Amino acid sequence: MTSAAADPGALLRDIHAGFRGVHTAAYRTGGAQLSYDQLYHASLALAARLVDLPADPGPVLIWGHKDPRYMIAYWACLLAGRPLVPTERDTPPERLRQIAAGCAARVVLVAEPDPGDLAHVSAAMADPALPVWSVDLDRQPAGASVAAPRALPPVTAKDVAYIMFSSGTLGQPKGIQVSYGNLADFILWQQGLLAEASFEAVSGTIRHCFDVSLFELWSAWQRRCPITALNHAEFANSTAYIQRLRADGVGLWVSTPSIMRLMLRNRRFHHETLPALSTFLFCGEALSKQVVETLFERFPGCRVINTYGPTECTVAVTSVEITRAHLDAPQDLPIGSARAGTRLVATPGPLRGEIEIEGASVGLGYLNLPEKQAAAFPRPNCYRTGDRGRVTPEGLWYFEGRIDREIKVQGVRVDLDDIEAHIRRQPGIEDAVVEPYVLRGEARALNAYVFGAHTTAALGALAEQMARDLPPYLVPRFWYAGFESGLNRNSKIDRAWLAEAAKTASHRHVHSPSSLETPS
Repeated sequence: MTSAAADPGALLRDIHAGFRGVHTAAYRTGGAQLSYDQLYHASLALAARLVDLPADPGPVLIWGHKDPRYMIAYWACLLAGRPLVPTERDTPPERLRQIAAGCAARVVLVAEPDPGDLAHVSAAMADPALPVWSVDLDRQPAGASVAAPRALPPVTAKDVAYIMFSSGTLGQPKGIQVSYGNLADFILWQQGLLAEASFEAVSGTIRHCFDVSLFELWSAWQRRCPITALNHAEFANSTAYIQRLRADGVGLWVSTPSIMRLMLRNRRFHHETLPALSTFLFCGEALSKQVVETLFERFPGCRVINTYGPTECTVAVTSVEITRAHLDAPQDLPIGSARAGTRLVATPGPLRGEIEIEGASVGLGYLNLPEKQAAAFPRPNCYRTGDRGRVTPEGLWYFEGRIDREIKVQGVRVDLDDIEAHIRRQPGIEDAVVEPYVLRGEARALNAYVFGAHTTAALGALAEQMARDLPPYLVPRFWYAGFESGLNRNSKIDRAWLAEAAKTASHRHVHSPSSLETPS
């Protein structure tokens, strides 16, 4: 363990101390700006309030969306040794109550400017005694002093730094705990990962309740450069965001591939409009060759970094810079080599190469879920991902889908991820999702949702090509295109939404092998 990971509090205090007296922007939205000096003083003042809470150092729930106050709340929790629990404005009240109760939150911080939000969040809490505070931008005038020992209690590598609640969980949300030691290890790794990248501002596309946002936060905080935040309510107005990216000189882009696919629909997203933008980092989903090809065309000489990792293992555990050789190779793009201090293993046996992750990146696990904890974390510092992968002799990893994406269609076992990967390899495909067509409670066929400009005739040709390449039971019967792809709260493709979206598809094709039943 590095000295920084052994004493993560010292690393965080050093980074935070560097904010003082820096009057350049730390966070920019469409209508507000926060300087590093403001962030320094306001977060210390709020941390002191958190330290003064009479209860034990329990979690602090942060509520808001892409406001400078979120940064203040974030740092206040880290400095006060209070596990932060990020949530969003559009979190349904019942889910908000479940999260607050599930983590035994000690206080809720409202990181929004509207005074009415305080009453809204208070009403959503099941416990009327739970304190709900508004986060102020200027709790302390610039240059004032704060009693640092009182505001900065010691933390250990095993203390919980943050708890992310999984966005896709039905029923009781699943809280994933990550320690200060895990966080310090990530900070140092991503610092080295981006050491050769030249940038003076960072994109802010990811919601703070999704851990990929840590790439944005810590890359900016370590260099004391601004984050240009995108309000997701304004997602459709990509031109306005592009103008802000240009004005702020953003050089590092962080997102899921799904966000990039949407941005690339705007022809203004290219190097002539955004001359400073030179590094693209992706995480959270499979990166397609089509996205990288388009980036190489529009941003000549740019760097594209692909990463992989589950939230349980502190954002990402592998990385690779994508090259022309990767694009020209017959296989899908690699997810990279393991980061220092972390080891990946493809387990043998019936699970067909399930990826296990071991090392300093592996988090503390699930909050109050002992059965899930025992299944997913079989040994200390070891996490079973549920993902399949393979590794080359040189240590380069390839993602091969989810184990739980194997289903039976009319008695035949099929792997939905394999079929999706095959569609993505076809020329002109931005991305695709394959889901079962369910009739009377059973999977009878497959639906294919193809993103991009594809006509009904093009879908038919694609289905025919699949039929030439694959057995009949692996060829989707129902094909849809010509609809807007929705994103979930983690800015990934919203698979649950696709069946509804297909109703608005302007192009449809039905592939009709005789062995499949016609829907009724």
